[in-house]
Amino acid sequence: MTRHPERILPRHRLTARDDFAALRSEGVAFKGAHCLVVALARPDEVTRVAFVASRRGVGGAVQRNRARRRMREIVRRRWARLPERGHLLMVVAHRTAPTVPHQDLASDIERVLTAAGVLAPIGSTIRSRAGGTP
Repeated sequence: MTRHPERILPRHRLTARDDFAALRSEGVAFKGAHCLVVALARPDEVTRVAFVASRRGVGGAVQRNRARRRMREIVRRRWARLPERGHLLMVVAHRTAPTVPHQDLASDIERVLTAAGVLAPIGSTIRSRAGGTP
């Protein structure tokens, strides 16, 4: 089986209700043109991420699914540049996320993740090639 360094493993998915509540109450929001990233430092935990697209914020099911898929793919391609441990992240789609050109959405997500202090510069990888800690 071939390992993919860009793969977001199940242990890196944010699913617990308590984690979402902590992000909403204690997290710091970084607003972009097409998305919002809420970040919370948790040094003793593995970095986990969630992708959110609400009906009110984005639209119907097709638009919500498209927005989540696009954001997940953009973050997945940059996953090696995020730290293995220390952050909870929630990426929230704006209404423009499903329709904006891919490069515009990718640039916006990169800019917001950099502002949140979780994205390493291009060319550097924080994770090892096997997806573990350095």
